[in-house]
Amino acid sequence: MVARRSKEEPTTNGNGKGKIKFRYMDSERVVDFSVENMAGDQVTDGLHSIANALAGRTLPRQAPPNPKRTLAGRGASTVDVEEQVENPEDETPEQEVLEPEEEESGEETSSKPKRDRPKPKTPKLLTTPNLTEAKVPLADFMKQKNVTEMMDKYAAVAVWYKEQFQIVDMNIDRIFSAFKVLGQESQLPTDIEKPLKNLTYVKKWFEKAKAPNTYNIIWLGESEVGKMGAGAAKA
Repeated sequence: MVARRSKEEPTTNGNGKGKIKFRYMDSERVVDFSVENMAGDQVTDGLHSIANALAGRTLPRQAPPNPKRTLAGRGASTVDVEEQVENPEDETPEQEVLEPEEEESGEETSSKPKRDRPKPKTPKLLTTPNLTEAKVPLADFMKQKNVTEMMDKYAAVAVWYKEQFQIVDMNIDRIFSAFKVLGQESQLPTDIEKPLKNLTYVKKWFEKAKAPNTYNIIWLGESEVGKMGAGAAKA
């Protein structure tokens, strides 16, 4: 390891003599050295002697980099000396190693496998309540409302369940059972729950019920069903 001494600026007192300050630093020690009344031409010799003492051996003389010496007769003279002093211990200086940064790529390095959507649940035909025992048959109610859109049919079925059986919770089993009575179960979408979700989160005619995968029609949905069909009269 090489310890570097700070720049020294010896000066004279006008009689060709001056003083010199020297500081040596390494990882284990700091040495401050000061000498006064030293002839200007002896400055370099003095620094070299100090370096020999610190190194514990005789070092070859080296010309200081960019030496500058100005003598102005009997006036003040300035000698700028900058030297390197070898550390007595033979150590290899540690070097900072910078790891190369990873290059960013616009494309993903690894493609994640797509998740398969869960298959729609298979609905069950409910035995209770007996839908054929309603005071107003479902077929008559749907004919009165004259609905053609699937979500409108879901909303009309929900109103019919509420009016005829005081049932408000709608799920795929109740929807399937109602369409089975109508003989239209083949018209249902593959995902029977999807229209219920759309009625809840898109049209806002339904709300999510407490039971899983269950939805309740709210006043807005009932109002819209009331407007459907000729006369807009509820059964």
